[in-house]
Amino acid sequence: MEVKIDGNPGTGNTFQEVKINYVENYVPNATTVINNHYGDSKKVQLKSEKEQSETDRYMCQREIMQYVGNVKQYVAEKWKNRYEKTWLSILELPTVASVVYEPGKQKDTTFNRNLIANIIYIMCDLGIITEGNATTLTIALEGDNEHPVRAQLRRKPRNPAIKDQVERLLKE
Repeated sequence: MEVKIDGNPGTGNTFQEVKINYVENYVPNATTVINNHYGDSKKVQLKSEKEQSETDRYMCQREIMQYVGNVKQYVAEKWKNRYEKTWLSILELPTVASVVYEPGKQKDTTFNRNLIANIIYIMCDLGIITEGNATTLTIALEGDNEHPVRAQLRRKPRNPAIKDQVERLLKE
């Protein structure tokens, strides 16, 4: 588009038309521009359950199954045949599915490792997993006895709905 301005802009000056969607600082002749931002930064929005593709969810579920398979050696004999199927049923519970695929602030994982550890605690409490020592289970799960998941292997899930539904499913 041509700019039509009558008059002389003066020595070294020009008339320009600039279209920019968002401008923080417009300094056309500057050699360096520094923008300092103070205050709260924008919060990162996690993918919602609807936005997460089925492939991502399936891959995450496979990782969870591999993770819980690390303690299969400690599963009671009468549960060995149905251990994996039981975990798949737990992961399908709506209250569990709504939070298990979001790792939150946990590092080096794509799922909520703390919730999985809390469910393993319930399994220990009900005799499905015979090993009750959190340190031994932590070594089996993480390969390190000082991993933060050890503390989660000593407590039930904080959400009472998850705790009740998992216990009900395991007692059937």
